[in-house]
Amino acid sequence: MFSRRTVAAWALAAFLLVALVAAEGSDQTESEKPKPPPPKKPAGGAPCSFKGGAWKNSLSQTEKMWAGSLARLCAQTLLHPLDTIRTRRQAAGGLTTTPKDMLKGLVPQMLGAMPAGALQFIAYEQTKTELNSLCKNQTLGGLRPHLTEICAAAVGAAAASLVRVPQERVKQPIQADLYPNMMAAINANLKSGGLKSFYTGFTATILRDIPWNTLSFFFFNIFKTLYESMSHMAPNQRDTMAIGAVGGALAAIIMTPVDVVKTRLMLQKVGPDGKLPYMGIIHALFKISKDEGPGALMKGLTPRMMYLGPLAAITMSIYEKIGKKMLLDKGPNWCKK
Repeated sequence: MFSRRTVAAWALAAFLLVALVAAEGSDQTESEKPKPPPPKKPAGGAPCSFKGGAWKNSLSQTEKMWAGSLARLCAQTLLHPLDTIRTRRQAAGGLTTTPKDMLKGLVPQMLGAMPAGALQFIAYEQTKTELNSLCKNQTLGGLRPHLTEICAAAVGAAAASLVRVPQERVKQPIQADLYPNMMAAINANLKSGGLKSFYTGFTATILRDIPWNTLSFFFFNIFKTLYESMSHMAPNQRDTMAIGAVGGALAAIIMTPVDVVKTRLMLQKVGPDGKLPYMGIIHALFKISKDEGPGALMKGLTPRMMYLGPLAAITMSIYEKIGKKMLLDKGPNWCKK
């Protein structure tokens, strides 16, 4: 019923889920133990703290790359079945999804997740650092942290799109039953327009991904800052996941119409008349509304929220957990090195 490749991929996803749960359990167990006395303040000043976001500046580019790539791989692999349901529901005419369909397109998803995650978080953190340094003497009416977050998240999403768009061009047609496997999808793209065909729908993708990433990072940091101001402590693993889920879900609701248009552009094929159904983003937006009603632009909202909320939660929590672990391995005074 299922191929060996499918079973192996599903087993890997299950392993990643168990690892995530185990990590959370470890956090909870540690929190139940008697707390050791706080480390003595080093001669240089206050002890290192994970409160706020400045601690990420202590990570090297290589550490950010590994943390971002592993976080993205874990999140997208665990949630791939929901992504498949969303893609099939948003396809023209809609497609039902059986358990056997849920892992379609998993291989190109996994191959693209790590480089996309690495590019996104390196670009995000570096942009944030540079902007904070550039504007350190500017308050911008108290909006500097928010504007910095928005700009950094946008740059990170744009960088990830260099990998994400070709990945989607291969993955989504497999999910929608247009091609049986990755090689068939790659060959079809090469025959239809060469390498540039892998970037079909690029504009629609960045118009979806940049606002979604910007909003999800923005909401995440707003809610995280609010949490820290109320509790006077950094959020633990479970709280980080909850904050990320809320931010990702809110951003998903706002960006669903753009996602529907992007999916249609990605999946369209030349018709009997030799023309494509949609001539661009605006044409697709009005054509879908006219032919199927405005409600069609919100197709797949539920699976999209169920996918992107946890995606943001898992990605942000794993990224921060891996980053903190890397720094703690350097000793209690990691911020002084």
